[in-house]
Amino acid sequence: GRGEDFSFTLTIATSGGPVNLTNDLFKAEVRRDAGKPLVATFTVTISNPPEGGVVVVKLPKQETLKLDGNARYKWDLFRIIDGDTGDPAEGDTVRLIYGDLQVENNITDF
Repeated sequence: GRGEDFSFTLTIATSGGPVNLTNDLFKAEVRRDAGKPLVATFTVTISNPPEGGVVVVKLPKQETLKLDGNARYKWDLFRIIDGDTGDPAEGDTVRLIYGDLQVENNITDF
């Protein structure tokens, strides 16, 4: 809902186990559709240790307040693989997850 802190935990792994996220960057945004103006931004935090492959993806209250309960949005999350990790895909940008997003208008005013 609008005015709420929303978050989820994501584990990035391959068949060999968790992916080392050291020096990686993440970007996640909300828009009405591709190419439309930015509406809200997720924060993405790599959990310690980064070798565990776990990130916390959060859409904080100040961002959910930017969303209209009468509108439908789209979002996605990208991983930018750092070149210092020795990863064979270093420098690649990978879309990890995406979807539709809709919030309910809140009754309590913030």
